[in-house]
Amino acid sequence: MFNFVHHVRILVHNADDMVKYMEDNFGMEPVKVQVYEKRGMKNAIYQVGQTNLEFTEPLDSASKMGQFLYREGPGVYHIAFGVDNIVQAARDLAAKGNQMPGQDGLSQSAEGYMTANIDPASALGFPFQIAEG
Repeated sequence: MFNFVHHVRILVHNADDMVKYMEDNFGMEPVKVQVYEKRGMKNAIYQVGQTNLEFTEPLDSASKMGQFLYREGPGVYHIAFGVDNIVQAARDLAAKGNQMPGQDGLSQSAEGYMTANIDPASALGFPFQIAEG
């Protein structure tokens, strides 16, 4: 089912500090740094092979991501796997008993591609996401 690791979202307290750290220590510059006001986040995106690393700073401490960062500290928020035919993949996962929040389990990412999240309670606590690609 999985084609590759599409992206890994990592929550951080300050995206700008992470950009500086990545450049100073690994010589890497992000392909994009962007604030998504509607989603209440700032993303610094790095491409590593086919995989994007997304260092995300929640801009609202009361948001789901903000609460996660407060509770868990910096770290992996979810891993998204690239799949073919995301609509069918989401249906198949739901048919196997996975809870899939959103309209038919699907939502549009800030970058414009379709995703589907599996409620961690359905996946032994792990935050799986699938993405177009």
